[in-house]
Amino acid sequence: MAIVNQKGGVGKTTTAVTLAHGLALYGCQVLLVDLDAQGNVADSLGLEKSDGVYRLLVEGPPGSRVVTFSGRQGLHVVLGDKRTMEAREILAGRSFREYALQNTLGEVGDGYDVVVLDAAPGADVLQVSALVAATHFLVPVALDHLAVVGVMDMLSTAASLGQERRLGGEFLGVLPTMWERTTRESQAQFEGLAAEFGEWVWPPIPLDVKAREAPAHGKTLYEYADGLSCRALDGVDVDGGRLVGGYRQVLSKLVGVLGL
Repeated sequence: MAIVNQKGGVGKTTTAVTLAHGLALYGCQVLLVDLDAQGNVADSLGLEKSDGVYRLLVEGPPGSRVVTFSGRQGLHVVLGDKRTMEAREILAGRSFREYALQNTLGEVGDGYDVVVLDAAPGADVLQVSALVAATHFLVPVALDHLAVVGVMDMLSTAASLGQERRLGGEFLGVLPTMWERTTRESQAQFEGLAAEFGEWVWPPIPLDVKAREAPAHGKTLYEYADGLSCRALDGVDVDGGRLVGGYRQVLSKLVGVLGL
């Protein structure tokens, strides 16, 4: 499953890490692959950055050389660092470059129930490779005035790949992030997404300072907010006890959609 958007700052890494850990807590064996040269997955999990993605894409398997245990039961990672950008440049000069990730994941991902791909922003070879390799893709989108534009750009890229018969993945939908129900602009953008995409809009993720604090402590939201009230995980009360949104609702829907 690829977590993708051509626009940055929409919560892709937070979404990828939270859903990957949530699936592991659910009982799945999960592999999380960081395709962003910033290496934020390592930061979010309290791990040292490494060139695992470079070695995966440029040198190829075996997987034991690139896969790292996250320290969390059921969750392994292939980490990235600044060499990920070098890998992108090398792949750009190769034939059939868009299949590089799909080919290497065929061996490395064997034995996992779910592989989560955290793709960098921008329509480069790594994002295209993620879309080609994925069987499903989800598009997080921050609720600002560029929200719908960013999603449409992403879907345009996916549609082009589909027409070229290189994309076999299923579009799961758009995941609204940084939702502020009491803010006029945020609510208007959420309603605009709902009008544009209808049933493809997933439960929104409320804006929550804990989502920004957790990576600084090297913890996932499930760890950092353990025992605490967390809007990003649990949603918000919109009708006297009825909770709406949050990663727990998203995870529940994802488990059903993926048939786990």
